[in-house]
Amino acid sequence: MKNDIDFRKIVQKTKFKFIPVINLKDNSVYGYKIIKDFSEAGFDDNDFIYNCAFEEGLFEFFILKLQERSYKIAKEKGLLNSKLFYTLRASHITDPNFFFSSVNNLTNNFGILPENLVYEIKEAKEWSKIDSFLNYLDEDTIFLFKETEKNPLNLSIVEYLSPTFLEVSSLESVNKIRANKNIDSKIIFKVTENKRIISSQLLKKKIDLAYKY
Repeated sequence: MKNDIDFRKIVQKTKFKFIPVINLKDNSVYGYKIIKDFSEAGFDDNDFIYNCAFEEGLFEFFILKLQERSYKIAKEKGLLNSKLFYTLRASHITDPNFFFSSVNNLTNNFGILPENLVYEIKEAKEWSKIDSFLNYLDEDTIFLFKETEKNPLNLSIVEYLSPTFLEVSSLESVNKIRANKNIDSKIIFKVTENKRIISSQLLKKKIDLAYKY
C-alpha cells in the first residue's frame, strides 16, 4: 500500500488548522500552531503518512510542500506577521543542509521573518537524533522541545540546550520540570478541545502558554 501513496495528492487535499497559542499572563495570542489534517486524503494517522514518506525517501520534499501550502493559507488569513510553529521530526531529517536551505528559501519567498518562526522539535530525547541539525539553529532561534507519551523529554538535553519552550504531555511533567532549578524554559500546555483555558489555574501550575486542540 505504501508504494501506492500519492504524496502530491495528499499535499493538495491536506487541511490546515491555525490554532492560537495563548500567553496566559495577558491572554494575548503568542502565535499559531499549524495542524495538518490528512483525513480528506483518506488517512487519519499522521504518523503513518510521515513514516511512509520517510521510507520512500520523500520526507523533506513532502513536508516542505505541506509547509508551502500552509504559508499560502496563512497569507490569505493575514497571519504571516505572526509567530508560526514549524514542526521538525528529528529522526526523519536525513539531509539537514538541504532541509534548512529549503526552509530559508521558503520563508524568504513569503517574507516570513526568522524571529517569527518557532521550530517545534519532536523526538529530541537522544543526542544522536538532534546533533545533525543543531548547528543550523543559532542562538537567536526560537525552538521548542515537544514531549509525547512515546517520547518523554530528556532533561539533561533540556538543561544543556535551554530551549525557549517545552511542550509537555501531563501535569506530572510540569511538576518535574519546575522542580529542576536548572531549567527556565517556558511551558506550553495543550488543553483538550472540550475544555476552557482558565489562565489563573494554569498560571498557578507555572504554565506559561496554552492552546486548545
